[in-house]
Formats: sequence, C-alpha cells, structure tokens
Amino acid sequence: INQQHLKLLLEKALHAPVIEDAVGEKPLEQKLLIGESKQIQQLRESIKKIARSQAPVFITGESGTGKEVVANLIHQLSNRQDGPFIAINCGAISEELMESELFGQAKGFFNGATEHKQGLIQAADGGSLFLDEIAELSMAMQAKLLRAVQEKKYVHSEAIKKLKSISALSVQVIKI
Repeated sequence: INQQHLKLLLEKALHAPVIEDAVGEKPLEQKLLIGESKQIQQLRESIKKIARSQAPVFITGESGTGKEVVANLIHQLSNRQDGPFIAINCGAISEELMESELFGQAKGFFNGATEHKQGLIQAADGGSLFLDEIAELSMAMQAKLLRAVQEKKYVHSEAIKKLKSISALSVQVIKI
C-alpha cells in the first residue's frame, strides 16, 4: 500500500462535501421520493393530504414501485409518527402462521401455543401497519382483517381487543 496515496485519499474524503447536508434542507417527502416530474409532485401532494387525515389507505402499484416507501412516508408525516411502523409481506408467511402473526396468540389457545404472543395488529396500535401483498391472503383471512378494520376491534383468545388507531389498515386508494 502506498502511504502517500492513502494519505491523499483520506484528505480528499475528509474534505468532500457531504450529500446529506445538501439533502438535509429538503422536506421529508422530497428526500424519500426522488424526482420532479408532474406525477411525483402529485404523489407528494396526495401523501401530505392523506397523512393529515385519519383516513384508511390502500396503496396500489407494480412490484418495485415504492409502495412501502409511500406507506412509511405517510406514517412519518402523520400524527402517528411517534408510534411504530410495522411492515409485513403477507405473501412470505404461510397461511397457517398468518393469523397468529396478525392477531397474536394466547398460551393454550391451540396446540403448540406455549406462550402469549402479541400480534402485529396490536403491536402497530397507535402507529401504522403496512400489509404488502395482501391479495396473497386467503379470502377468510382478508375477511377477518376487514372486520378488524371496520369495527376497530378483533377477537383474540375469547377476549375483544379494542384498538386506538387502526386507520393505517383501512382503505383509501393511492395508485403509484
């Protein structure tokens, strides 16, 4: 290793402008959604409007278009920003585990339930729950989720769990 070359590289690196400083002055929606096209500007405006409301959100778009980025941005700009943002890929979890993952389980509620486990819906209460690939769920599971969203409560181990804010599960369409 040439020490002079290494020293020169280190000096350049220490004096190079930091990209974050230039980006740091931009609003959050411009940091996370890069571009200035008319469509991106409209998307930013839609996100800001939706984030101010308690309206439920349903985000559609092709794979890789940034649905989770949009969901996270809505969360960060909303009054739920101090709560958790939980993202789950519904297509990556088997149908058998999905109900337990979403709604939790109580010890002894079914064979193999050896301990109490909080579900992701309850864990996201007061924050946002992003359900990616929701169409991969069975119709029965989609119906259970819809009921939880509509009634803002769900049945878990023979007790009704009420949710403070489950609006992130509800529906308003943003098409990416």
